[in-house]
Amino acid sequence: MRRKIFLFSFLILLMFVSVSFASEYGVYVKVVEKAKGSFDEVSNAVEGTLKNSGWEILAAYNSGVPAGCKFRSRVIVFSSPAYAKSIISNSVKASFALPLRAGIYEDETGINVAVVNPSSINKTIVHETRLNDLSLSAINPIVDAIAKAVPGNIVKKQIGEIRSKGRVGGMGGGDFLDKVEEVYVAHDGSDATFKKISENVKRGILENKKNWKLIYTLDLSSHGAIIFGVTEAKMEGKAFKIAGEKRASDYYKFPGIDHGAAFPIEIIVYKDGGKVKVVILDEMYRMKVYFEDAGKWAFMKNMGMPGQIEDEIIEMVKANLK
Repeated sequence: MRRKIFLFSFLILLMFVSVSFASEYGVYVKVVEKAKGSFDEVSNAVEGTLKNSGWEILAAYNSGVPAGCKFRSRVIVFSSPAYAKSIISNSVKASFALPLRAGIYEDETGINVAVVNPSSINKTIVHETRLNDLSLSAINPIVDAIAKAVPGNIVKKQIGEIRSKGRVGGMGGGDFLDKVEEVYVAHDGSDATFKKISENVKRGILENKKNWKLIYTLDLSSHGAIIFGVTEAKMEGKAFKIAGEKRASDYYKFPGIDHGAAFPIEIIVYKDGGKVKVVILDEMYRMKVYFEDAGKWAFMKNMGMPGQIEDEIIEMVKANLK
């Protein structure tokens, strides 16, 4: 009996103390529960500690919440030249794993902080094992820095879909490279064409009439790529409602906002030999990557949502492309 209790306690300790020891990885790591201070104070503390840890803050924005939700949610988007180089050196398409994101959100218990987990995302998007060391060397210092900067209950708990392998299976899943969709291809790989297409894609985003917002631009021109991060508040709120439906209760009404770090959505312009391409991820697949724990029934009930998102993104991306 003592041995069983010890083994159980040891496994719980591994789950909460460090991402390094895990054989399975959550899409997110919940760092702090019941954080002390106001929502803005906690958000500022997270942003400040990321800056002090050498990360560049690309954006901080208030994300959408489900209809009727009175709580707040904010996403901080961050990267660094060194981290981006390590990811994109595997392939330009690997940059769908960029940048990193932290979510600060309220629920009935108080203010919480969670971060997207590169130990999960990189296994899915880049390679099953190749980036294990890089992922862990990124996430553990981030988690430790936030835990130190934000007073509250430190949990360091992996949440969201828990995966032992990177590949996402089932309905809407498949191999990552098969899910990268070419929205536009120019048969001219010159710097001038790359710049023109990037500017026109950005203009299409900024001029769209369906409330999509450009949240960040990650300029990786030295690697032949630019990432635009876009989102739309009502879409985010609906996604979080769907993500939390099976966990919701009278006491815990909007649990899905713990998935705030799933957004924004990436649009990538990049050079590919003698061509310039604009690509996005198949939206059903992207939803599976970040929201699979919502369950099969949630996906079945909302089958039309990914297609609508994708259609609107493609429409604004191509608005100024000939």
